[in-house]
Amino acid sequence: MIKVWYDSSMTTGGRTGRPPGRGENKELILQTARQEFASKGFRGATMRSIAARAGVDIALLAHYFGNKANLFAATIELPDLGNNTLAAALSGAIETRGERVTRWYLGLWEDLATRDQMKTLARSGLVAEAASDRISELLVGTNPTVSPSLPNSQDPSSLALALSHLLGIAITRHIAHLPAVANLDFETLIARTAPAVQLHLTPTTR
Repeated sequence: MIKVWYDSSMTTGGRTGRPPGRGENKELILQTARQEFASKGFRGATMRSIAARAGVDIALLAHYFGNKANLFAATIELPDLGNNTLAAALSGAIETRGERVTRWYLGLWEDLATRDQMKTLARSGLVAEAASDRISELLVGTNPTVSPSLPNSQDPSSLALALSHLLGIAITRHIAHLPAVANLDFETLIARTAPAVQLHLTPTTR
């Protein structure tokens, strides 16, 4: 006998819940949760709204992820980026760091495989404690052979300022959709943005 894990009265869009244990259920929930978090932020999205949008019983969300904080943490998991991390972008010649970091960060927003996760992070602002530790791991990477050391060790704010600048560009392009920025092709966007980022990442003499 197959145990029923869903209530058909809680389905939407003509879809019905399925018994847990099927990979497609978990992936459906993740995809739907990414869309909800990306559009509403962490506080605005709820387990119930995610379940309704996915057309599954809310119990499935608890079965796979436990609570909203854990589900949020799972939605911001990026695909295996290999060496495509902030640490890798910071390594190499100082003179071209601005271009590498700009291309890396804005590239995450351009890539359909990672765009929703970046929107989720930007919209959520104050994220859940369960997810906050994962953010730096996702962006900086954990490869001990690649050090994310700052180009100017005397000024730890330099990287924060560079990433804040890039975040502003990303929000203007992908969330606010300001035409002057949103309509630029990617290479032009890199060429126009990288010099400002380079200024933050270039060591200063004291």
